[in-house]
Amino acid sequence: MNGNDEYSSAPPPSDLDPGSSSQPSRMYVHESGWQISIKRGSDRVFCHLMEPEQDYYHRLVDGEIYLHQADDRICLSCAVRRGIIATEPRRLRDDAPVFLPDSGEPPIPVPGVDD
Repeated sequence: MNGNDEYSSAPPPSDLDPGSSSQPSRMYVHESGWQISIKRGSDRVFCHLMEPEQDYYHRLVDGEIYLHQADDRICLSCAVRRGIIATEPRRLRDDAPVFLPDSGEPPIPVPGVDD
């Protein structure tokens, strides 16, 4: 076995460390229609958004997780920046539902009963 077949014993990057508090552990996609895939193979596939201060589309690399909708493909970094991916779940409405008070009488007159 050559050295390229072994896994690196280097520690994972800090942004991938499960104990790191800087990155949230869960992500949410609140916009409908987006699906998640893993880029596989050597096909040249590009993210459809540009990084800030860049004038070109960057490439998705083998094994990268990305979002897609129709023909659009967006890397996770760009999806977070665009607001497609959120780090907080949707909140329930703050206001409690308003119910009509029950007076015991039906609000619509019923023929034969309300005569």
